[in-house]
Amino acid sequence: MLRLLRRFRRRFIETSSFKKYALYAVGEVILIVIGVLIAVELNNLNSFRVNRIHAKKMLERIDGELTSSMQRIASFEGMIRRKERALLSIVAPLNGKSIDDPEDFIDDVLDSARFGWEQPTLEQTTFEEVVSSGRLSLILDTELRLSITRFFHTVKQREERSMSRISEFPKIAYKLIPREREPSLQEGLSSEEIDAIVENILASELRDYVIPELNRARFMISIWDDMRSEAIELQNRIRSVRGMAELDESTSIPAIPSTGRQGPGRFGRGGEGDSE
Repeated sequence: MLRLLRRFRRRFIETSSFKKYALYAVGEVILIVIGVLIAVELNNLNSFRVNRIHAKKMLERIDGELTSSMQRIASFEGMIRRKERALLSIVAPLNGKSIDDPEDFIDDVLDSARFGWEQPTLEQTTFEEVVSSGRLSLILDTELRLSITRFFHTVKQREERSMSRISEFPKIAYKLIPREREPSLQEGLSSEEIDAIVENILASELRDYVIPELNRARFMISIWDDMRSEAIELQNRIRSVRGMAELDESTSIPAIPSTGRQGPGRFGRGGEGDSE
């Protein structure tokens, strides 16, 4: 092609047809400009497609993390309700009512101290990654982007509010009751040793913190219920995004950078139901 163009140019020059040569030169410039514009537009279209695939993968990861977090929290909800029942059952003994079974009473105190230091938290790894990397803008749906941001912002606020409600109850219980492993009473204790533990519990300040601990347990149940319904609503919005399903799954693109944080780690030690 270039050889043919040079031949035409040489012919124009030899015939001294300056006007024809000038027209040819202008045409050649126009062709070059058009070629560059086409190349830029194709590159833009490719970048747009790649960005859409990145956005789809981000949304899929957020969706998956919401599902796993809700499943994990649902399993912990039973433990929190057990904590609530245990707290209610020790109110009367701490206020002077006779204790029928000392070991059952101690077990109730141990259950009352569950999630005393931390609590299960919602997985936010992908959201934190896309925010820190500036990729959140790849989600073109403005309402969806705002919904995701508001949701995780609210989750963080609720978690901080729950942590601020931690009372002295678990610390006092931890000092008074020897453990075999969390949250079980040490095995092999004599009846005298068990009676001594009960006496120490009754003589302690534990009764002063039953109501704050009970309120926190109910607050945790409340915020988990709210987060579950809001997470389901967010998932429905994510899954209803138009134009995501037809993207070519076979398209090879770089993976979204990971910060190295793993999902389960965000649930912390308290997420396993211990009282430490």
